[in-house]
Amino acid sequence: MTEPRIRPQPNPKAMEMAYLVTALKILGPQLVYGRTIELEELAEWTAGRSGLTDEEVERVLVALRSAVIHYCRGGAAVRLPGLGRFRPSIDPAGRIRMRIVPDASLSRALRNPKAYRGEIRNRANMGLSDADLKRLWDAEHPEDPLVLPLRRAG
Repeated sequence: MTEPRIRPQPNPKAMEMAYLVTALKILGPQLVYGRTIELEELAEWTAGRSGLTDEEVERVLVALRSAVIHYCRGGAAVRLPGLGRFRPSIDPAGRIRMRIVPDASLSRALRNPKAYRGEIRNRANMGLSDADLKRLWDAEHPEDPLVLPLRRAG
């Protein structure tokens, strides 16, 4: 007859350690999203800069959506210069999906946080090193010290 195995009990102290991903989620910089701009407002803004009417812009945007669907259903990718590339893809289960890759110029236009006009929560924490983040976390949560990884993937 064999002895029953005794499972080690978890160390309660080990359960009270925060990890970098938690600290980043709470203390890291975060965009505070505003409202979603709907088709009518987008059409009005675009019309004011294009010489078209709001209704004409709306019709063009709806037709553009239909065109992207049409070409992607046929297996083609659609490139909209300055916006991005739309292409169909398939997953292992056979579901057809839409992949959207933003144009590099669109990504570059948003890259500079100084040019960003929206609100950034924890803006002062932008660029902190892991060690700086640990000091900040540990000061605010002494009961739950931050455990840093030995090496962070970069």
